[in-house]
Amino acid sequence: MANKLTELLAEANRRRVFRTAGVYLVAVWGISSGGVDLAALLGIPESILRMSMLGAISFLPVVVVLAWMFDIGRSGIVRDSHDLHSEQQAAVDLASMPTTLGGAAVVGAVIVRWEDVRGENAMLYVDEFFMGRGTDCRVRFYDPLVSRRHARVFHEDGVWYIEDLSSRNGTHVAEKPIQRVALADSNQVRLNDSGPFLRIDLIRAGSETRDALTTYPPGQPIAHVRLATDETTSSSHADQRKT
Repeated sequence: MANKLTELLAEANRRRVFRTAGVYLVAVWGISSGGVDLAALLGIPESILRMSMLGAISFLPVVVVLAWMFDIGRSGIVRDSHDLHSEQQAAVDLASMPTTLGGAAVVGAVIVRWEDVRGENAMLYVDEFFMGRGTDCRVRFYDPLVSRRHARVFHEDGVWYIEDLSSRNGTHVAEKPIQRVALADSNQVRLNDSGPFLRIDLIRAGSETRDALTTYPPGQPIAHVRLATDETTSSSHADQRKT
């Protein structure tokens, strides 16, 4: 028990939790000191000042949690590198498992490829994702003919599928409209008759996914899919300026 407490305190010190909490308390004390004079000048009741102080102090646990999870430095507020490494290692460990283990299927990953004015782009996904115009879609289209939630790519019983979500203009795989279909090794996908093509490649579980993860780190990537013509991109930028 003593060893675990020592390790916890050491980890909190590494994450600069104590320093962040101390800076926060000093800032609260400084603001409260100035607030007393300002309250007297503006005629603010003392009870409101006390409530503000209690609110700021009660926020301290939130500050501690944020300090534990995030690293605040010159590069901004970022996830702690130790946590990110642990997540990436967990994904790599999962990818390196055999295709089946104790009867449970391991799903591998998919790579989404597309082209725009910048050239060819690619993103890797190890879990299900939506495609469409909505902000919750991890393959996000900038095309009015695409529905907000147009299609879903997901795995079930060790098989990857693509499913149309009752979209306005349909989902096409290999130029054929689909409702739900299992993904092949390589798939040409289009979310409307005039929209950009996607290529969705299936990555097998095991060494193939492990190798892919070295090129495409795991996480929550978002693919921003725009039409491949300069004219369309320029008009899109013009529309954004108008709004």
